[in-house]
Amino acid sequence: MITIKEKKDCCGCTACYNICSKKAITMMEDKEGFLYPVIDQQKCVDCGLCNAVCPIINRIGSEQENTKGYILRNKDKNVLFESTSGGAFTALAEHVLHNGGVVYGAGYDEAMNVICKKAKTSVYLREMRGSKFVQSTLGNTFQVIKKELQDGIYVMFSGTPCQIAGLLKYLGKKPENLLCVDFVCRGVPSPGLWRNYVHFMEEKYDSKMVGARFKHKTYGYHTTTMKIDFANGKSYYGSGRVDPYMKAFVSELASRPSCADCAFKGLERPSDITIFDCYEYTNLTGKTDDNKGYSSVFTHSDKGEKMLRDIMPKVDILSQENIEKLVEYNGIMVRNSAKAHKKRDDFYHLAASMPIDKTINLIAPITMKDYAIEKIKRFLYSTGTIKYIRKLKKKHTIAVTK
Repeated sequence: MITIKEKKDCCGCTACYNICSKKAITMMEDKEGFLYPVIDQQKCVDCGLCNAVCPIINRIGSEQENTKGYILRNKDKNVLFESTSGGAFTALAEHVLHNGGVVYGAGYDEAMNVICKKAKTSVYLREMRGSKFVQSTLGNTFQVIKKELQDGIYVMFSGTPCQIAGLLKYLGKKPENLLCVDFVCRGVPSPGLWRNYVHFMEEKYDSKMVGARFKHKTYGYHTTTMKIDFANGKSYYGSGRVDPYMKAFVSELASRPSCADCAFKGLERPSDITIFDCYEYTNLTGKTDDNKGYSSVFTHSDKGEKMLRDIMPKVDILSQENIEKLVEYNGIMVRNSAKAHKKRDDFYHLAASMPIDKTINLIAPITMKDYAIEKIKRFLYSTGTIKYIRKLKKKHTIAVTK
């Protein structure tokens, strides 16, 4: 039976949970709010399947690939605005739906928990657009996908690299009617921490949360803003400088233990397509950046390459790029794990018993300076000053990284 001795050795992909025919495994939250497999030894027959499908114990080996890199953008202006970067996910998903398939991606339930949802029509794609800095709950999704694949249904599964690896280990092979799309992942905060934030925001604004955009283009593509919509019609906007959840995320206080030494980093991936940001569009292409968003895209397989050709009516392929250049300018997290904040454990210990705003201010305080900068952000954006600040920050980040 599978035994989690150290939290860093489990990514929460649910492959073990889904493979267990005796239903001896339950995914249960720990004190930090992350899901881990718990074994009912009364039901377990020690068949070993749970160990066999674990993508960390049995890592998918790197293969020689003909990975290709592109920069693209969705032609639909509304889709582009609602997307995190250039709208590549929606173009791929719409093509799958148009050809009678189904799409799996991160969405919300009625309580605003982030879960894996299925879309049969394009209407359901809207909530799947955009990044969600929460580990999505998968439940029995792998079992449902396996049945659909066996029935000949074309399936697109979009998720974190560890979720893709877990699905493929569970299936045993990658069927021809499965398209796997991952993204360059920094790390995932816990569902428990997200619930803490939702409760805090609903209390503060005295209304139920009905929508969330983690990287809303309020001030353009290059300035990330959390946008929360409430049932009373009001909306909240806050950057990683002043929003407690976003600050916890960008400060590396909130990620799962396994994210600090991610087993799924690298250019070679079992997915067909990888999507990530393209902030350095101008440096890569020499063309003017209009601050509306661009997608960097890797194709890892013939299937992925064909899909990119198929969606060309929906997107502008702005350029084909050297893959190492895309990694250098936009994809440092392709190969690197983000290192956890030294006070990460203290943060989660406090968050288990107090609201997230009080927790963040005890660990990484939001200062009056932060609030002042947030207030003048609109002015900085409207005058163009913010792009110079961003360039200076980018130069510093690259210098430190090198």
